[in-house]
Amino acid sequence: MQMHSPGDASLLMPAEAEYVRRAVPKRIGEFAAGRACARAALDILGVRDFALHAAADRQPVWPPGFLGSITHTAGFCAAAVAARRELLAIGLDSEAVGSPTPEIWSTICREEELTWLHALPESERAAAVTLLFTAKEAFYKCQYPLVGEWLDFHDVIIDVDAWSGAAGTFTARGARVLRVAGHIALPIGGRYLVHDGFLTAAVSVPASGELRRQ
Repeated sequence: MQMHSPGDASLLMPAEAEYVRRAVPKRIGEFAAGRACARAALDILGVRDFALHAAADRQPVWPPGFLGSITHTAGFCAAAVAARRELLAIGLDSEAVGSPTPEIWSTICREEELTWLHALPESERAAAVTLLFTAKEAFYKCQYPLVGEWLDFHDVIIDVDAWSGAAGTFTARGARVLRVAGHIALPIGGRYLVHDGFLTAAVSVPASGELRRQ
């Protein structure tokens, strides 16, 4: 589910509103939008009137048997939810195309990614670097609930399949030994879509890729 406007704080459940009681209006609007999108997605799956609490690390606490991911940026918010019998993990991220400005490209991209980026026509680079940014964020959101590891942008390599500038697929893998690699097979695949000035990337691990206990 998605929306393009700030969320209505009055629609937050009391237990949810408590998490942003002292927040600034912008943060409240983002939080409310995220909860609204997540609740709408859960409603489709038959889950209603469930307060989405935030864990100590600010991760949403999903209903038993479900998992999901929320993304919000200025002007856009979305949520993806699935049953745990279908997915082991999911990560979703969106950014305005071009929001990673050239002066921070080197903090986002590894050398091989910068080489790929600069080989593209200049007119396509803003969307391409936004893909690298959102794909890494989506991968982070996917793996973190499984193993709780914090990652740097340079810890992950994104390989883009047949870049089109509109929609397509990519894979994400570790540039070093990642904790999640001890539990699921890497690389994992993802999809991206350019829409309304935004780029959204998502990655997921099917439930058939059952978490291996070490």
